Amino acid sequence: MRIYKIVQRKLSETEEKTIQHFRYYYDNKKCFAVIGDYVVAVLSDEYANQPENLEQEARENMVQLRNTPPDFSTYVMDDGYGLVEMNYGIYAVSSRPLSDKEIEEGKVSLGTALAVRGFCLAACEKGQVIAINDMGC
Repeated sequence: MRIYKIVQRKLSETEEKTIQHFRYYYDNKKCFAVIGDYVVAVLSDEYANQPENLEQEARENMVQLRNTPPDFSTYVMDDGYGLVEMNYGIYAVSSRPLSDKEIEEGKVSLGTALAVRGFCLAACEKGQVIAINDMGC
């Protein structure tokens, strides 16, 4: 497992937390790119150990998402956070744990879902790859 920092600065606390969330969700078995606060692009395993190809795949996924309707699905995760899944392997986690009601009902509220979806859309619009979590090491 290796992190390739693409940006020329220290990763923020939120970016580090995003990496930890998605490592947990994928049981440390998936490559992904951090593309925004709370947002990742899940990448194919075929490019493991090829950071340039992983970065290119993330950029292509962001462009594809920007050119399609912003459909999404939501999930209540076992750590109490909400997850939004969009097309082209773009995912975001809520910035804070879900409410007790959301967890009890097993549904992410519409307001939370739209806010998290907004994280995805903003990250794809910006088009920046911040870091890559490469599981091929």
